[in-house]
Amino acid sequence: MDSDRRSAQVERLEVVDTGRRRRWSKDEMLKIVMESLQAPRQVAATARRYGVSRSIAAAMATVVSA
Repeated sequence: MDSDRRSAQVERLEVVDTGRRRRWSKDEMLKIVMESLQAPRQVAATARRYGVSRSIAAAMATVVSA
């Protein structure tokens, strides 16, 4: 009656803690924003290079300009 093999299988999952949110100084944000504005369509490429989303890069532009 052990035709359901799934009940005998155990999967192992690993939980990775990424830690806290990253904090960017105004100088770091300014560098990212200025780099993203150098050429058209550069925002996405710059965001990928720094490991942030495009929306975060756009938000940085708002913070830097304030």
